Amino acid sequence: MQTNIEIQGGHSQLNPAATHAIQNYYYGQQVPSVEPAAARTVVVLGAGADVAVGFPTTGSLIPKITDWLETDEGKAVDIALRKQLKGLRFRFDKFVDDAIDRLAHDLDRERDAICANLRRELDENGNLEEHQRKMGQLIIRLFQKITDVKAGASIDEETEELIREVIGIEPTEGTIIDFSHISYTKTFSDIIKHILHASLHDTENPVLRHVYTNLLDIGQLLAQYFYGFFSNRQGHIKTYLYIAWTLWAYLVHEEQALTVTAESLSQLPLYSQLQGKEQIQVITFNYTSLAAIVSPTAIYFNGNLVDYVDIENKNDLQVDNLHSLDLADFFQHRFAGELSLEGEHVAIPIPSFMPPLKLKPVISNRYITTWYRSAQVLVHAKRILILGHSLQAGDSFFNDMLRANRQAEIIVVDPDLEAACRGICTTLQQSALRYTTLHVQGHPARKYDNRIMVIGADLEKIDLGEWIE
Repeated sequence: MQTNIEIQGGHSQLNPAATHAIQNYYYGQQVPSVEPAAARTVVVLGAGADVAVGFPTTGSLIPKITDWLETDEGKAVDIALRKQLKGLRFRFDKFVDDAIDRLAHDLDRERDAICANLRRELDENGNLEEHQRKMGQLIIRLFQKITDVKAGASIDEETEELIREVIGIEPTEGTIIDFSHISYTKTFSDIIKHILHASLHDTENPVLRHVYTNLLDIGQLLAQYFYGFFSNRQGHIKTYLYIAWTLWAYLVHEEQALTVTAESLSQLPLYSQLQGKEQIQVITFNYTSLAAIVSPTAIYFNGNLVDYVDIENKNDLQVDNLHSLDLADFFQHRFAGELSLEGEHVAIPIPSFMPPLKLKPVISNRYITTWYRSAQVLVHAKRILILGHSLQAGDSFFNDMLRANRQAEIIVVDPDLEAACRGICTTLQQSALRYTTLHVQGHPARKYDNRIMVIGADLEKIDLGEWIE
């Protein structure tokens, strides 16, 4: 099979033709390819915006999908996908178990980062319940014992010199124990696995969230198998199709359960404040239709639930009536009729999601317009509001666009003040130590460079009126 994804060393990420007036469509709405100059305020929405109205956090997606696949609807979707993707071996439940086993037996890579995050949580979060605080202390104590044992077995400089003088040989290792052959006891492994399982099924726990961080990152999982399209590895392509379409189906399920309309959205936090504000331009990293409902010109930077792409034949496709769609029927009939992995005619429909790749392939012509529009509105913005979007772990392609505007007022709202400050300072190359402490609407905040303000608050507790009116 021949794929048509052209990356050309990264030199063609923005096609010169993108400067032409290209018409684009989002959720049935026709929008201009160049934004009006009046859109002086840009609102950037991240995962936190959807979490505020009831969608799962990014870190909890894989556990949530795994649970949903046990429902009647999830089983029907799974059966339909596997029928079309013959020979598929990937299973979400096995992936979760394997990830837990790997981390339980190979803690070195994550141990120090987990302990540092937990110590900060215990020091800074005065709202922790007693059992949450004790769980954090237990994890730190267990992990610290491993660190102490390894540190105690290392050969320091004084010991090395004594070996040379007394024995007359040159030490070739830095430790007296080969830890690659050390096995953890069953008790310790059982404790770690219990903690990991608990963290996956209690994703809102302020302590346990530091344990599963990066353990089950669905973005990285998508990126891992997306490269199969470049190498023409059929197994990777089928796995990517399964993961991406299962994620799509689960998010459609969640949106259908929320049953959001333009009328009901006025009752939801955050999004209701954006509704009807024609003077702002919305850029969203979320896939749900919420941004499009409140702002018909919303830019979906990394794709959405309505659009999908036949990447083999370069055809853009759409799903109609998303909120009334029968998921099982969609995969049993429409998807089955559009997918063709073998024979003379090959067709590979994938959701329009863009995996977090450092080098962005253009999987659809729509993205040329999308990224051009994003770059234009960001560079001309007088004010940029970043709501619930992690710049530190976010899209480097977007961050480059954000850095291009060195005059705009930038306001970041995120519940985790420290993480948000680190993210914006790293992205905009500001000193993390040069700030003024203040309070905004009763919430702690920091101001950098007289134009960047970070507010530590839940999104639903912020009044956006003073910035978007």
